[in-house]
Amino acid sequence: MASGGNFPSVAPYVPGSSYAATAPRDHRPNRKEKDRQTRKNNPMAYTGLFLSVLALLINPLALLSVLGIIFSAIGLAKSHELDGLRVRVTGKGTAIGGLIVGSIGVVLFGWFLTH
Repeated sequence: MASGGNFPSVAPYVPGSSYAATAPRDHRPNRKEKDRQTRKNNPMAYTGLFLSVLALLINPLALLSVLGIIFSAIGLAKSHELDGLRVRVTGKGTAIGGLIVGSIGVVLFGWFLTH
């Protein structure tokens, strides 16, 4: 066979393989992988949510709620930074969840204080 002309090069045939196996796939992470990537990419958001949820359970002087809000705000800022770097899992939702749960903890603490 002569090589040349306007013919494109063709990959050699390998028995037992298919072209579909060599094509890159857009891998979407499942929930567990996404959680692991969030903890790796943005631990502040994850810590903020954890502290906020923990504050709802024990809530001593709303300290954990305030810490959860602070960590979540830092995590939200970090998620915007990661978004600029085109990272797929930034932890933005985790940070927003921490802010919301932490705010609820502070409001509940204030309500318990007045009653």
